[in-house]
Amino acid sequence: MSDLELAFGQALNLGFAEIFQGLLLALLLGVVVAGLYRVSVPGRVLSPAMTSSLVLLSLVASMVMMVIGNNIARAFSLVGALAIIRFRTRLRSPWDISFVFLSLAVGIACGVFAFRVALMGTAVIALTVLVMQALATLRSRNGIQLLRCDLAAYEAREEAIRGVLDLHLARRSLVEARSLRFGETLSYRYRVVLRDPKGAESLLQALSAVEGVERVVLYADADHTGETD
Repeated sequence: MSDLELAFGQALNLGFAEIFQGLLLALLLGVVVAGLYRVSVPGRVLSPAMTSSLVLLSLVASMVMMVIGNNIARAFSLVGALAIIRFRTRLRSPWDISFVFLSLAVGIACGVFAFRVALMGTAVIALTVLVMQALATLRSRNGIQLLRCDLAAYEAREEAIRGVLDLHLARRSLVEARSLRFGETLSYRYRVVLRDPKGAESLLQALSAVEGVERVVLYADADHTGETD
């Protein structure tokens, strides 16, 4: 073995059976990841492209790892090639990003033939997601929601809506306050519980009637919508 091979490593000399096993497991676990993603966001209409991408990502990552093997030179070449690509797709929430990384991790594990890591990791993460989903369902039964209210900075202040909030809400906590449009709009986000579970419409109408209120949004599931606008 030459000094160059010792320094940079050797490419994996794989047989067809090994390649097939790695890609097949990556495909199966990618399908599991996509199905788990669908289960974790039951109230959302999902894009077919997102779920399909989760499956393909695991296959692509597995294939890339097989190509690189232990060869550092190939790894740097691949990084240089991928640096040309510009990704401008905006994911909806950190929850979506987590599943993208999960799909990549599954593919990488299969690509280096760490099948036990891939299987056990997917099982543990799937169990964690299901437990978190069950806890989120319990929280939703308690009526916890997210309220966003945007006010014109020159016409209204938070004090203008406090009376309406006290009337319609059993409890609330301020999650975020920020300025938008170069200070022309003040945006407030609250985690709230309605006094009347069916009183969402009356709350929205009362807030909209307050002078200076530009926008009111009530999210039914504050933890999983991932809304940012």
